[in-house]
Amino acid sequence: MSSGKVEITKDIYDRAMQHGKYIASEDMNKIFSISQLCGYGVYGAIAVEKDGKYYCLYDMGGSCD
Repeated sequence: MSSGKVEITKDIYDRAMQHGKYIASEDMNKIFSISQLCGYGVYGAIAVEKDGKYYCLYDMGGSCD
């Protein structure tokens, strides 16, 4: 499993704040590809703000099996 960080929009961040910091399901496909979501698996995707920018922190499975 590997960890990652990707920049997101304020809209996605705001929706995540309504879900206890977790990225809303309707926004997952805006951030991740189908291969990442259905193949590798994205786990624990949360939104954070740092220095006026918004990010999604997540863990991803190590293989597509």
